[in-house]
Amino acid sequence: MESSKTVLITGATGKQGGAVLDALRGHPDYPTLSIRLVVRDPAAAAKKLPKDPSLSLHTADLTSTSSLIPALTDVHTAFLVTTPSPNPDAEVTQGKAFIDAAVKAGVRYIVFTSVGAADRSTGIPHFESKRVVEKYLAESGIPHAIIRPVAFMDNFPVDGGIKRFFILGLFNAALGGKKLQLVAVRDIGIVAADAMLREDAWRGRAIELAGDEVGLSGMLDAWTAVTGTTPWVAWVPWWLLRMALPTDVYLMFKFFYERGYEADVSTLKKQYPGLQSFEDFLREKLGKKAA
Repeated sequence: MESSKTVLITGATGKQGGAVLDALRGHPDYPTLSIRLVVRDPAAAAKKLPKDPSLSLHTADLTSTSSLIPALTDVHTAFLVTTPSPNPDAEVTQGKAFIDAAVKAGVRYIVFTSVGAADRSTGIPHFESKRVVEKYLAESGIPHAIIRPVAFMDNFPVDGGIKRFFILGLFNAALGGKKLQLVAVRDIGIVAADAMLREDAWRGRAIELAGDEVGLSGMLDAWTAVTGTTPWVAWVPWWLLRMALPTDVYLMFKFFYERGYEADVSTLKKQYPGLQSFEDFLREKLGKKAA
């Protein structure tokens, strides 16, 4: 590895960017890194981020190529995650602006976290937007790696019984007894950090990332194993999903049932033995130790 390397992270105050930052700060190569964090509001970001002299905040607008170029100048490796938006075109704008700026600034390598199944036509607007960004990145000529996370374990409400009651009912109706691949955001950060620091091993690769594959019964079993209790599950008819959910979300759940993600979980666990199962995730979040 180079004696010193400047890397840049987008979304450092969010879930994925924050997980990447945590993973880099815990990595043995961390002392050799100079880390730039792209933020919109430095004062607000400084309150959320760790006090660390290795970190520098750079104000930029992810939709503006010109504002991103100064932050990306002299950067070797950049981590890109687009900010979710009700308008999928907004994510495309962010991704293209960032990639254009990276080209002009001479960035040598990009790690992009996309979404599972982005390499397949799904018709889900917020999947298709990331597919467009992937294609744009490939056409840019910048060496890169792509990580496609599946559904986030972190979206499961570990606190709040009523919310959990309805979320489990939603999964019961949508999955119809089938399993869903899941990944902990923590693990997205670990794998993305690995991709950033091992460019030779990752350049040109694209992987779908999952740590577990469970159905509703598996979720309930994991909850019981960790808490000793059995959660209630709301009865939600399938037809209600179409009426109640936004079209984007409905299409996503329809995809879960009809096609699903295709990560090779067993192989991934050999490569990254620490990938969390859903039960591992619950234990960490709830502070419970395995019996």
